[in-house]
Amino acid sequence: MPVLVTGAARPLARRLAARLLAEGGEVRAYGTGDTSPLRAAGAFVATGTADDEGRLEAALADVHTVVHVGGGLLGSDPTADVAAARVLATAAGNAGVRRVIVLSVAGASPDAADAYRRARGRIEQVIAEAAPPSVVVRTSLLDTPAMRDALATGGLPSAVRDVVVAPVTVDDLAELVVAFDRARSRATTGHLVVGADGPSRLTVGAWLERLGVRRPGRGSLVGRRLPDPDRLRLLADALLHGPWHSEPPAVLEGWGFAGLHPTPPPVGG
Repeated sequence: MPVLVTGAARPLARRLAARLLAEGGEVRAYGTGDTSPLRAAGAFVATGTADDEGRLEAALADVHTVVHVGGGLLGSDPTADVAAARVLATAAGNAGVRRVIVLSVAGASPDAADAYRRARGRIEQVIAEAAPPSVVVRTSLLDTPAMRDALATGGLPSAVRDVVVAPVTVDDLAELVVAFDRARSRATTGHLVVGADGPSRLTVGAWLERLGVRRPGRGSLVGRRLPDPDRLRLLADALLHGPWHSEPPAVLEGWGFAGLHPTPPPVGG
């Protein structure tokens, strides 16, 4: 049975879809924007907005697993993200989807101090209450080109430098998603929350120094994309409030559960 990835135009969704395609099965993607890279890679792309329940339900026909990417820290409208999760939960239930995998963040809670974690916590609640069995993957900070650019050039508060993170590579996250899709079962209920931290804990300042940037927000703009100011405020708030790691046994350690070993992010900007 197929897998469907939401947020088709997001770089993270493309990476996840590419890894799922490498498994050899049918992969679908849903979203708006430039989806030509996914089509070229062999995915079946359904065009539709996150609030179009009918179109999303049609795209989910006969799907086993839906991987909900949602909005990331640098592309997120928290209110819209929660609304999109509600639409997804209803559409997935109506379509008979067997499993929902949702990407979240360490410390997600409806009562969190920052808007991003509050939204992720509400999304987790929505998915937990939905009909299909579900897996929530709470990551630490994802090591992406956009995140590196934001930390290097975004003019973030100096206190960000002392925040401890456990960066996760996108390749490792993709392997974890594949592992949870691969472990298919006949279960019709269940909700699992796992943590997915990178193998090394270090401050944002130390991480940036490894990337060749001495101070957050003071890196060279050459070859980098300057982030949207509104997204930077959301990022700064999330970074400063934390946490950026999940603690077993409160949250199950995802790598061990799936039999995987994460790798440190590469050095270099």
